[in-house]
Amino acid sequence: MRRKVLFIGMFVVVFLIMVPAFAQEVVKYWMWLDDPTDRTVWEMVEEFNAANPEIKVEIENIPLKDYHDKLVTALSAGAGPDVARFKDWWLGEFHEAGLLEPLSGYIANWPGKDDVIPNLWNTGKIPGEEEIYMMPHQFITFYLYYRKDWFQEAGLKPPVTFDDFLKAAQTLTDPEANRYGFGLRGGSGGQDQWLAFMVAGGARVVDEAGNIVINSEKAVAVNQWYIDLYRKYKVAPPSAPTDDYARITGAFKAGITAMIAHHVGSSVIMTEALGDKLGVTHIPVADPANPATMATMSGNVIFATSKVKDAAFKFLSWITETEQMDRWSRSRNGQLPVLKSVAAMDYYNQNEFFRISLEAADFAITWPPLPGVGYVAASVWQVNMQRALLGEISSKEMLDAIAEALKER
Repeated sequence: MRRKVLFIGMFVVVFLIMVPAFAQEVVKYWMWLDDPTDRTVWEMVEEFNAANPEIKVEIENIPLKDYHDKLVTALSAGAGPDVARFKDWWLGEFHEAGLLEPLSGYIANWPGKDDVIPNLWNTGKIPGEEEIYMMPHQFITFYLYYRKDWFQEAGLKPPVTFDDFLKAAQTLTDPEANRYGFGLRGGSGGQDQWLAFMVAGGARVVDEAGNIVINSEKAVAVNQWYIDLYRKYKVAPPSAPTDDYARITGAFKAGITAMIAHHVGSSVIMTEALGDKLGVTHIPVADPANPATMATMSGNVIFATSKVKDAAFKFLSWITETEQMDRWSRSRNGQLPVLKSVAAMDYYNQNEFFRISLEAADFAITWPPLPGVGYVAASVWQVNMQRALLGEISSKEMLDAIAEALKER
């Protein structure tokens, strides 16, 4: 009997010792994927969990069209994830609601911090603040596609400045042959192409203190130059005010336009369509000494409501390290890597589309994380851009409407 009691007692002691060793902190990770059939992320999470038995990361994949609203609803109810994939322009809205955990303290002690392309840390900040709320992860920068064969035939070099760009666009425009110099996107989604040219011309949405300056005198002048590509110089097709992604890419592939602005996400289809006739270069600028283009970032955030923040950052930082970054970036859901060590790999720097995109990382500018940016992108920009292209409102009136929307939301 005594032996039995001793055995039971030893079993209890061993059990109590072992329980903490097997206790796990569950980290809930929400994300969206452009191609949900790609299993790369799930495989990576399985590897992380195996290497870190004290943590269990659970993934929930949500379609992007539902993602923002589901996050807001869940977090408002005190639920939702610990970590989430995140758009840079959502930062302002979620920061205002006090939902984002500051990450600068964690990042200061993360060995990989100096490997991040320095300019990309700014995509995780609120205008006027130094605190970082989002870890950069995958991004794109806008560049210019051009018809290399047309440029060679006309004795033109790839445009570097706005003047070069306008000269090439005018030279290559021939309405009688249904050929135009530039595929201007005035329809859905055109705000990013527009912003690439705006910042390249020296305009900004906000200043360094976070004040809205999109309707400044400088911005009005740059915007007028962009409007004039259609109204005054007539180097864009007549359909430009309503042209969307499908229309501008279709016209470019069909030989209707000589230049369009887009990013690495379309490089495969463009190469398949045009082969060695396709050229790529940086967005032309007003001042070559001050280059700029538009970028957008998909990063990762930790929510202030999380009760496992340390475990959450361990996972968040792990998927931002070299091996995992390279693997994600090469997957069907990959874009541009944010690490210098990955960007230096032959896979990226020997591909001209990746190379041009990554070169722009040093001077690319994102939409500022103001609560009104989503509203502007969804409707305000398109309505007012179309009215300006049609001559119904001035450049100043267009930008005043955008500035007001950014302030109100």
